[in-house]
Amino acid sequence: MSAPTRPLRVLVVAFATTAHGGVHRKLAEQVLGLRRHFPETLGVVIADTRVAPALPDMPFTLVDLPGGGFDRASRAMAFQTCWEIVDRVRPDVIYLRNPLYDAHVLRFVRGAPPVVIELQTKTDLELAPEAATAEREWARRVVPELAGLVAVTPEILEHERARTGTSVPGHVMANGADPAALPFQTPALAPDRTDLVCVSAFAHWHGLDRVICGMAMEPDVTDVHLHLVGSGEEIPVLQRLTRELALEDRVHFHGAHPPTALDPFYARAHLAIGVLAPQRKGLTELAALKHREYALRGVPFVYAGRDVDFPSTLPWVRVLPADDSPISPRQLKAFAAAWTHERRRQQVRQWAEQHLSWATKLEALATFLTQVARRDDTTPS
Repeated sequence: MSAPTRPLRVLVVAFATTAHGGVHRKLAEQVLGLRRHFPETLGVVIADTRVAPALPDMPFTLVDLPGGGFDRASRAMAFQTCWEIVDRVRPDVIYLRNPLYDAHVLRFVRGAPPVVIELQTKTDLELAPEAATAEREWARRVVPELAGLVAVTPEILEHERARTGTSVPGHVMANGADPAALPFQTPALAPDRTDLVCVSAFAHWHGLDRVICGMAMEPDVTDVHLHLVGSGEEIPVLQRLTRELALEDRVHFHGAHPPTALDPFYARAHLAIGVLAPQRKGLTELAALKHREYALRGVPFVYAGRDVDFPSTLPWVRVLPADDSPISPRQLKAFAAAWTHERRRQQVRQWAEQHLSWATKLEALATFLTQVARRDDTTPS
């Protein structure tokens, strides 16, 4: 069969909790970006809005499903919805943000048009041992059936191929960001203290305990404050640690805020805190959404490990060891002091605009999706 001459009809399907507003924003930017290459691109996001309100005015269809398709009770309903959408839309290729591999995914991949799965992490390393064993068994069955894999880092792509013993076509696309949605933040910094900010859905591998423990180990540094903006499973742990170390007056928990309410936090931030413990989930490479937002906002930041988009030589980034050691607030304060002026922060923004936009990243993805769709279309049955 000859390849279609019309642009591909792409269906983007994602299982994504509304608690992670940054993920929903990324999905919106991906859908809009893909439409520039494939005008008939349709986005569908399956989520449970009881967890958190959905962001308004998104360019995709939100399927509000109790459980969000992640628990046993909602899995069958979620994939039944996917089947109904596929029957109605008849896409040429499906771009699926990876749920856990299981029987539902296997049936979907075998029966639907070519499916490309996007990977954000080494999923099996984040699960309890029994669940990880089951997931690995399903992965070995599902991955060979895929048209392609897209991973945010080379490390994740190679992990998926190695654990499944396949050479399925792959593409690496680090996370991007939309400069139009993330404006430069003019600094309004306190002159008598250093404010650190981390905006996240907090998990143990973000490593904020390293900063809190560092603050406790240097009690003479009393003018460094840490602001945690967001929710997440790690918040109660960090709150307990803060109380145990008697740091309630300098570690501030602000709760979740919509993206439109984040400007004041960035304006007052001398320094932003990125991912500090990637090794806790088996990663040495990152493509964290928060790092991209910090850069576009014009805020210098620190992180641990390696982010594939940020050379360690950038003067406004400080790369820390990826371990569990406490992080010195004195050192963070000294680094932040060099990047307080608006003109210097504009340099951060200018670099981010040139290197982090979705435009180039999605152009390469569009080429990859076209290749795998045509390869599947010309493979003899």
